[in-house]
Amino acid sequence: MYTKDFFNHLTAVYRPYIKLLQPIFDEFEVYPAQWLVLKDLAYNGPTTLVQISKRRAIEKPTTRKILKILSEKSLLTIEQGIDKREKILTLSEDGKILFDNITQRIETLQDDIVKHTNLSSSQLDEAITTIQSIHEQISKMEEA
Repeated sequence: MYTKDFFNHLTAVYRPYIKLLQPIFDEFEVYPAQWLVLKDLAYNGPTTLVQISKRRAIEKPTTRKILKILSEKSLLTIEQGIDKREKILTLSEDGKILFDNITQRIETLQDDIVKHTNLSSSQLDEAITTIQSIHEQISKMEEA
């Protein structure tokens, strides 16, 4: 059945991909989960812990721990929200520099992967659209 094959192949990519990225993370002393939160802050900041947790589909206590580590590394700027319990988060200048450096290295690796697959731009576009549609559907099902 194609559906099963699709999901098996989709999930099979994750671990090998993260293994390829691991030397980059090691060089910059970040873990994959920290990278995902840094990336979320770069693309969606200013934001809050709750918003990051929802977008990344990770538990709030886990997000809180990751943010604490990023804050201790001086990678975040934290401001008081309207509600005293809410904190508005953005990347600090050091966080932006780190994000840019890691992104540059990851994009080089990604370009290399794609170059060796011989996929056309239209095939990549179709794959992106397909994965986005599935992600949106999964998100809707989680919320229901």
